[in-house]
Amino acid sequence: MSEPLSSETVLRSAPVGVLPSGLAAVPEVRSLLEAVDLPIGRWDAQARLTFVNPPYLSWSRRSAEDLLGRSLQELYGDEAWSLAAPAFARAFAGEQADYLRLLRHLDQPRWARVQVFPERGLRGDIEAVYTIAHDVHDDITTANALKRSNWLLQQTLDNLPWGMIESNSDLIVTRWSRSAQAILGYTEAERLGTHRLAMGVPDEERARTLAIYERLLRGEIDNWVEQAQYIRKDRRRIWVEWTLSALRDEEGRVASLLTFVRDITHQVDTHARLLHHAERDALTGVLSRRAIMERLDTALSRRTRGDMLALYFIDLDGFKQINDRLGHVRGDRLLVQVAHAIQDVLRRDDAVGRLGGDEFVVLSAVADLPAAQALAAKLVEASAAAGYDLLSGLRVTASIGVAAVPTHARSSFELLQRADDAMYAAKNEGKNRWALCRQCIDGSDPLRRHL
Repeated sequence: MSEPLSSETVLRSAPVGVLPSGLAAVPEVRSLLEAVDLPIGRWDAQARLTFVNPPYLSWSRRSAEDLLGRSLQELYGDEAWSLAAPAFARAFAGEQADYLRLLRHLDQPRWARVQVFPERGLRGDIEAVYTIAHDVHDDITTANALKRSNWLLQQTLDNLPWGMIESNSDLIVTRWSRSAQAILGYTEAERLGTHRLAMGVPDEERARTLAIYERLLRGEIDNWVEQAQYIRKDRRRIWVEWTLSALRDEEGRVASLLTFVRDITHQVDTHARLLHHAERDALTGVLSRRAIMERLDTALSRRTRGDMLALYFIDLDGFKQINDRLGHVRGDRLLVQVAHAIQDVLRRDDAVGRLGGDEFVVLSAVADLPAAQALAAKLVEASAAAGYDLLSGLRVTASIGVAAVPTHARSSFELLQRADDAMYAAKNEGKNRWALCRQCIDGSDPLRRHL
């Protein structure tokens, strides 16, 4: 027959976190449990309290006579037992467990984490469980406050008109707000873990966009704002405004790239419409006087050596008679017809504008003077064909003056003046024709041509 185990021997041989049967009754162990500055209680198989140490008495705000022999449910209520019961069940099954509980019996309720572990008898049977309570109120309240702050932040981000996207230093998406999903079409699940350029950025914009990200990552710039096109998941192209910022750690390294995005398609479309209306003549739809002159200045500034730019000054013949005899409504109708006919003759890169009244200007890049003259002839024919009033039988024609850079002028003012002079020459020769500027920069005198 083996020698009975002493309490000291049992303590040395017991697994970590497991107390042997009746250990609280051992004087040495009882003294140790009473010296621990944490509330410790022993509960039997009916969850009745059989032992408490002094900190437990202070913690419970009750005397030992009020506590011992009563169940946890009796002492602290149904809510406390519903939280403790699963942990007690695990402990009586031989496992260590824990649970969180708000101690409502205190003057100011505090959160505690209660550890529950089994007490095994010498034969290995679980006779009771021990509980040790740890005050975690500050940790829980801090965590809850942080959780609420994160929740408020997420709610704010999700409800902003701006979408928010965050990516790490490898340009892998780590956050994709609900607003970003609404704007760009891709869900959070589709974008998290993917490269910033994996979706949406048009192929023609990828290299330029990547260069911007790399500048941010290298620290050459801290933020960037731009407007660009984006291809939504539904393949619809929209205009967006990106605001990018590099977030850095204490050592100055890029921790993440934060991006705010908003849909500006409506603004871009509205601006384009307003710009179109501002550039266009209200009656005929061709460029306005200001717009055609700006187009002329731009074309001259971009012209390279050897390129020829021709300007056609068009004045309608007999238009005053139309207005006087038929009225301005019929006259305006003829102006629109002629303007559209001129537009139809031109190539896509050519431009036509109305200077005012019945005067138009055409701007065209041509290969040489013969090509400029050929276009002049087409403009005369088109104007005569379109300038016919069917009801009255009256017709307007066009006198057109042609001048070119660099043959006749170097500046926009000179070019317009030379073309205007040539137009008057065409009128003096009988109208319904074109005339080429006589004066050349080199002093030569090209022949004028007409139909």
